[in-house]
Amino acid sequence: GPRAGLDLKDTTPRTDEKFQERKLSLGPYGASGQVPIFILPDGTSMCQSRAILKYLGHVVSYGGSPLYPTDALAAYKADELIELCEDMRSPIYPSFSIKDQKEKEAMRQGLFAPEGKSTKWLKVLDEELGKDPMTTPTIGNIYAFCIVNMFRPPTFLDGLNDADIIDGYENVKKHHNWVANLPEVKALYEGREDRKAFWPIA
Repeated sequence: GPRAGLDLKDTTPRTDEKFQERKLSLGPYGASGQVPIFILPDGTSMCQSRAILKYLGHVVSYGGSPLYPTDALAAYKADELIELCEDMRSPIYPSFSIKDQKEKEAMRQGLFAPEGKSTKWLKVLDEELGKDPMTTPTIGNIYAFCIVNMFRPPTFLDGLNDADIIDGYENVKKHHNWVANLPEVKALYEGREDRKAFWPIA
């Protein structure tokens, strides 16, 4: 059955000077590869972040419950949160090809304006999180926590560092604090200024 935890090593270009070489040699897609790459103890390598997340959801438990629920309806709710987050995130992709910095930042800010394409889905996410009992974390909760925080300062997304997108979304804030205060999550990000978006909101 699912285990209570896994010992993981996080390797990035900052921590491994041979990262790019390892990426080419370990990734299942070779030169066409991408990150993240997840390596199992037997050497099996995995790509595609959501596929990796679902795999981990099957093999890891929290508080005695698998992170990917075995109940079909609960599994659907976890998947629904993931898909909602993708609906919110996907409008930003075209911004990466905009060369003019001001234009890029304006485009990104527009996504979270009152009638923005991402705001539309942030509102739906807020409604759905309002129905979440927030008692047993799933891969859906973890994914929502991470994707929402990707858009919150401090973020690598130029143009989104001057305002917090979740201001006014009380269910998203409540959900954030629930996940951020899980002891393991809190310990992971505590003291990391570059990950302040993942800290509990006072």
